[in-house]
Amino acid sequence: MRLFAFALAFALAASGAAAFDFKPYGRGAFGQLTKAHAGRPLIVHFWSVTCPPCLVELPQWAKIAAEKKGFDVVFVNTDSDDDRARAQARLEKVGLSSADHYGFADDFVEKLYFEADSAWRGELPFTALVAPDGGVVTVTGAVDDPLIVEWLEKRVAK
Repeated sequence: MRLFAFALAFALAASGAAAFDFKPYGRGAFGQLTKAHAGRPLIVHFWSVTCPPCLVELPQWAKIAAEKKGFDVVFVNTDSDDDRARAQARLEKVGLSSADHYGFADDFVEKLYFEADSAWRGELPFTALVAPDGGVVTVTGAVDDPLIVEWLEKRVAK
């Protein structure tokens, strides 16, 4: 029986069917994330499979996550549950499978936007840069936006 279980686990892992964990991102999640990562620089990046710029820059985020040290990064997928498999495939393709992933889990998305930034209306890509002291700077736009580049240079080791 143990041999069967081992063989099944191996087959699932080899086929890529291993469980991919999108934790639910609902009301209060932004505050919970900032508290959980207090004292360390945190990047919370919101993206979607229906956002072409988001897809283009995912490899850049993977490179930053792999090369830079001393910060935490969380990826929040804003798609519905129906598109999670597509999101998973994109993340796996760029090497972000082991990153910390959340998926929108509330139909009242405007509330989720507001909790991250009261001026955010859902434009993507959207990134919240949370300093160790809890200060938040938000950026609507690509990873190479000067605000993101400067924030990383000041707070993240190479």
